[in-house]
Amino acid sequence: MKLVMLKTIILSLWFAAHPVHVTLLSVEYSAENKAFNVFLKVYYDDFILDYKLLTGINPGFDFSGKKEAGEEMITNYIKDKVEIFAGKTKLDGKIKDLSLSGNELKMNLLFDNQKRARMFTVRNSILTDIYKDQSNLLIFRYGTFEEGIKLTPEKREQVFKVK
Repeated sequence: MKLVMLKTIILSLWFAAHPVHVTLLSVEYSAENKAFNVFLKVYYDDFILDYKLLTGINPGFDFSGKKEAGEEMITNYIKDKVEIFAGKTKLDGKIKDLSLSGNELKMNLLFDNQKRARMFTVRNSILTDIYKDQSNLLIFRYGTFEEGIKLTPEKREQVFKVK
């Protein structure tokens, strides 16, 4: 009985200590700006691992002073890992602002959308080459249309049909 209890306690502690592999991506269309406002939250230590895997570079981002070099590096990473298509046209994204608090890297991005489309594809492959249990949560809003979905290493994109 004591052995079963000890195994249960050890297993419970292991699950409690195991990190969560998740990102949050919110994509919301602004008709006024003809652009998608995008919010991304990722754990910084996971981001660094993924960045090194993609580029082979161990980055030293500076979030206090001049951010231009760091923002350029992150922009290049985002261009590869987060993509939005209006129909078949890939939209260009740029960083509006970013912050690091604790271990959370948060950024607001802007993806211009001058093209009228009714089908939008969102791809998020952040951390999908590292963790098999990765969950990239996605919320997509366009006018009155809103849908939330979980992307995984096996399912890295979602097509949204709006009216």
